[in-house]
Amino acid sequence: RYFATTKMADKQKELEANESGPQAPTYPQAPAYPQQQPPPPGAYGQAPPPPGAYGQAPPPYYGQPTTYVFTNAPGQQAGYVQQVPQVIHTGPVPQDYLVFALITTICCFWPTGICAIMKSVETRDMIARGNMAAAEECSRKARMYSIISLSIGLLLVLGVIVYLIVLFAVLIPSWG
Repeated sequence: RYFATTKMADKQKELEANESGPQAPTYPQAPAYPQQQPPPPGAYGQAPPPPGAYGQAPPPYYGQPTTYVFTNAPGQQAGYVQQVPQVIHTGPVPQDYLVFALITTICCFWPTGICAIMKSVETRDMIARGNMAAAEECSRKARMYSIISLSIGLLLVLGVIVYLIVLFAVLIPSWG
């Protein structure tokens, strides 16, 4: 009899729980991230800028890149942020020869013309990234492939002209 009343009480509790709706599981509260404060003026070996100087170009880079270490939460791996000096290119920007590559691809010899187009697009990418040495190399190769395509195309046209001259001047009169 005790067993039957306990079982009925459990069923009644279960029905009451279902009437109020499903209960969401509870999870432990996650720790909050620590609030980071901006560095104080004059930190990292630099003097604060004078008032009204924020619209001007930054001063030239002197010294080692600064590395900041921050931790997210206890038990997590630390993250690193590193300031890297930006190299400013002052020389002329290399040409990409894209128009030359397109014309030689369409009008002359397409296999090397496609290589020229790829190198000229790569030149643009390298210029956008600021890698002028690689851009110069890609520009040189784009020009080389375009010239090769133009040369092969001109040789093919010249070969066809010579073939037609030989065909009409030598072979056709002998048929008659």
